[in-house]
Amino acid sequence: MTGNTRAAVSALARRLVFGLSVPIIAAAQQVPEQPGTKWTEQQLKAAVAPVRAGRKLTPKAWPNDARVAVCLSFDVDNESYLLAGGETSPTTLSAADFGAQEGLPRVLAMLDKYQIPSSFFIPAVSAVLHPEMIPAIMKSGRHEIGVHGWIHEYPPATASAAEEERLLTQAIDYLTKATGKRPVGYRAPAWAFSANTLGLIRKAGMFYDSSLQSMDEPYEIVSNGEATGLVELGIDWTLTETPYLGRGGTMPSPGALFQLYRDEFDGAYDLHTTFVLTLHPQVIGHRAPMKYLDQFVGYMKSKPGVWFATCEQIARYVKSAA
Repeated sequence: MTGNTRAAVSALARRLVFGLSVPIIAAAQQVPEQPGTKWTEQQLKAAVAPVRAGRKLTPKAWPNDARVAVCLSFDVDNESYLLAGGETSPTTLSAADFGAQEGLPRVLAMLDKYQIPSSFFIPAVSAVLHPEMIPAIMKSGRHEIGVHGWIHEYPPATASAAEEERLLTQAIDYLTKATGKRPVGYRAPAWAFSANTLGLIRKAGMFYDSSLQSMDEPYEIVSNGEATGLVELGIDWTLTETPYLGRGGTMPSPGALFQLYRDEFDGAYDLHTTFVLTLHPQVIGHRAPMKYLDQFVGYMKSKPGVWFATCEQIARYVKSAA
């Protein structure tokens, strides 16, 4: 390399580094907006008032003197959330199709092995694309099917309350026709309420919700100081596998994740309350995670006084006990 060439390469490198570093530095130095710092106490209280935790609903006793109520729940998203965003890549969609082709059959076989019920929250579009899923889930007569949006839409991004209601009604109508029973449970797509969601699911006659995270035991939802009568079966981002094993997840072994689940279950067992685990067939249905899920269910089954139930069964029991 000649001296002139080396100088040219060095100059180009400086320009590239400088050109790349300027937006990085600018982004790092950008100050986030903090409008809440100027809100009055009244405004702060008004901001949180629409959806709040009310009274705890953990009963004094579970059926048959069980120590803990366990609901294994599955969000059967498959390709729905990708299609909602306009994704058409066959490669990307195939990874989500795995949930219907391999994941769900493996999950159902594991549930049959232990003879336990489960709750499946299904975006209606998932069932449209895979009509064999709902009959397969219903075959044992043990499982529940709940609402998880029309196409796994993101409720806060819907254009209006009317548009969100249209999608919700469309989902309920489809699942009612496909199952022969109107669903009574709702889990928000992306676990995200809009400002309109609570009012819409109450209007739709939902008996319980499983989208919020204020408590790790059953509670009643309060809205603007009013007890809604709606049972909440809280979920949590630590009790789902997608942040760890899904696309972009950083956990090298599902074994570590299931140790967390085991510790959480043991805590619920000690406190005599609920353990709600949310999994996704397109993620958990792979061979290694299924191995650990099977072992974990076997561990819970080995403990005395564990009531395995659907979310609907738990919600109805705590509501009647209250």
